[in-house]
Amino acid sequence: MDGYTDSTYGDRFADVYDDWYQDVSDVESTVEFLADLTTATGQILELGVGTGRLAVPLAARRARVVGIDSSAAMLAKLAGKDPDGSVTPVLGDMLDDMPSGPFDVIFVAYNTFFGLLTAARQAACFAAVANRLTANGAFVIEAFVPEPPATTAPTDTATPTTMSAPAGMRFQSQAVTVRSITVDRVVLSVSRHDVESQTASGQYIEISEQGGVRLRPWQIRFTAPDELDAMAAAAGLVATERYEQFDRTPFDTESPRHVTVYRTIHSSVHTPSAQTS
Repeated sequence: MDGYTDSTYGDRFADVYDDWYQDVSDVESTVEFLADLTTATGQILELGVGTGRLAVPLAARRARVVGIDSSAAMLAKLAGKDPDGSVTPVLGDMLDDMPSGPFDVIFVAYNTFFGLLTAARQAACFAAVANRLTANGAFVIEAFVPEPPATTAPTDTATPTTMSAPAGMRFQSQAVTVRSITVDRVVLSVSRHDVESQTASGQYIEISEQGGVRLRPWQIRFTAPDELDAMAAAAGLVATERYEQFDRTPFDTESPRHVTVYRTIHSSVHTPSAQTS
């Protein structure tokens, strides 16, 4: 998408992010899951922290939380929700400007990892994370599972959180849907998907009587779990747990999304019940 930069998504969605996506996934189970991976003295890093939807309540459970985001507008929203500064904000690219750590847990929530727009940058992120984890540290990715090409219309037009694409959507060449409509406002979703390059991009077009037209673009490079596992292995990480959601719902071949925990190959942490099918 011409003119799209690392900060475009955050800058264009910051004003509606909490309204549109606060309930896109369960905050309580996510926070509990992540908090259980470390101790009260451990440090946690969120890649693509956004408005702090997860980081602020997580900091209430685990005091040392760092959040990086490329959008100053998103971090301004975070600051407004976190007047005590419980989350340490970092303005920068989640790969190129990743803090040095070390961290007990590094996590990237609901599809945000796909905001790294090439396979090379995604692989580089795994390598950077591996260099910043403590000996028994964990890297947690939450993302949708790409579906094979299909000719039917999307079954779910709900859209992504930070830099992501509609959960459960079927990848067609292009689609136009209605996100919401009232007597004085309509929000359209226009998207284009390229299965071969594993990319998708789109716009939310918000038209209202008072505000005129607002464009909210997004762009991703979507990646299947087995490809993520291969990137992890190249960086010296291995998947030790995989679930459908943070509440530990079992993952299977029909799961539309996954939560995967990666650790260093030589980590002493073992989880015999891990599901990585």
